[in-house]
Amino acid sequence: MQLIKNFIYNNGTLRHISQGGRVVFWEKVKKLPYRLFLTIVDYLALPFSIPIILLIRLIKPIYHIRLGYFYCGRIGHFALDTSMTAVSIDKDDKGLYLFYFLPNISNKQWAKMVKRELNVYYWVRLLAFANLIIPGGKNHTFIPGVHQEYGSRDIKGLMYHSDYEFKFTDHEVKFVKDWLKEKGWKEGEKIICLQVRDNQFLPTKNWAYHDYRNSDINTYNSAMELLAKKGYWVFRMGKVMKEPINTSNSQIIDFAFDKHKNDLIDVWLFANCELCITTGSGPDAISNAYRRPLLQINMLPLTKIESFSNVMYMPKKLYWKKTGLLLTLREYCENDFMFSQDYDSHDIEVVSLSPEEITAAVLEKIEAIEGKSVETKEDKLLQNMFWETSLKIKKFSNLNIFIHPEARISLSFIKSHPNWLIEFTT
Repeated sequence: MQLIKNFIYNNGTLRHISQGGRVVFWEKVKKLPYRLFLTIVDYLALPFSIPIILLIRLIKPIYHIRLGYFYCGRIGHFALDTSMTAVSIDKDDKGLYLFYFLPNISNKQWAKMVKRELNVYYWVRLLAFANLIIPGGKNHTFIPGVHQEYGSRDIKGLMYHSDYEFKFTDHEVKFVKDWLKEKGWKEGEKIICLQVRDNQFLPTKNWAYHDYRNSDINTYNSAMELLAKKGYWVFRMGKVMKEPINTSNSQIIDFAFDKHKNDLIDVWLFANCELCITTGSGPDAISNAYRRPLLQINMLPLTKIESFSNVMYMPKKLYWKKTGLLLTLREYCENDFMFSQDYDSHDIEVVSLSPEEITAAVLEKIEAIEGKSVETKEDKLLQNMFWETSLKIKKFSNLNIFIHPEARISLSFIKSHPNWLIEFTT
């Protein structure tokens, strides 16, 4: 019974069921047998794991061993949690960090790279369980706290202040580059990754309550053509997408529908792109982990802007249904909903950006990367107004503790909506 309670109340499961209905409920229930099996194994191993834990605690003054885990079910959490852990571990610490993966690995290549550089073994799970049930195990527990409390956000700027990254082997690099060259790519040519979430995401489940996060890939066509014209190779990313892109441009590759698609190529492209354009859909965390510039576009809620990275942000448009007015910056932050129904219940209409707005944002970011944009006094004033206003709002400042020096709001968005930065005071 306790296992069932933990399952239901963990990770927002109850909220997911209430929003998703029977389909989501049964999807959650299906996981119970496997979780029960793992728990039985944990208990059966106690005669062996408890003595080891007692020994670990005994030698702590001499050699401090810590046990932790990584959530792998979503690549966004997986990539950022492992990256932040890798840079946060004190290399001069006289001790040992041991980890295990939770079930359902979302990207096998990423798991392989993590295991090459961190101590990840299945049996650590058994020790961690014994450590948990014996009082006094806190000093031997290392869990990615940012995932637990802040949703895998780099609130301390760990990655900004480090150049550490998970490495590819020479064989892996050669494999990907050989595949790229078959497409016509030449060594040194720059790559853009485009990750646009649509309603094919997790199609076997009733995830309609996340529909506000989806976008139409066709609205990105002009932006892709612009980038290709400027000499970039554009790769439309995604494991499961609704429809292929409609293009005859040889420098625009629909990797989501490529017959050779695999986790290695997926990770390498995100890690080595010149820019990752994203609607906020997990895999962009790989680009973040490798400190690649991001353009977060058509993304909500605003409070979730990944300000700890080199990001430019342009949100979807939110309108009050009764007045037809665009919500102000403060109202965007106060109405930072994670479920489509909440926008409806608050009489807010969610409107995707137009192809012209998307193209303007892409051009703005790529010119900044190329060093072709000149920031005017007005531009600096608008950026300062955005950060000063948003950081006064508790829902925003609670999540955006470390601000990357290159984090920006799209000026084309602000200038198109001059009243957006108005701050109402009472």
